[in-house]
Amino acid sequence: MNSKEKKSTAYLRGFITLIVLAALTGGEFWVSSVTNGSLVFLFIIALIKAAIILQYFMHVSHLWSEETHS
Repeated sequence: MNSKEKKSTAYLRGFITLIVLAALTGGEFWVSSVTNGSLVFLFIIALIKAAIILQYFMHVSHLWSEETHS
């Protein structure tokens, strides 16, 4: 995979992450308006959003992978 393909893939993953987080935020709004702010459902959605942020933006999964030097 050349650098242009890597960059394109990174932009696509970032865009998909943005869409998923926006959809979950919309879901939080919907849940809070339908269930009068049920903390259980809102907490579950918040945990899902936190996991996505940890995985994509903070690269937590790299902590457990072996280091490679390029």
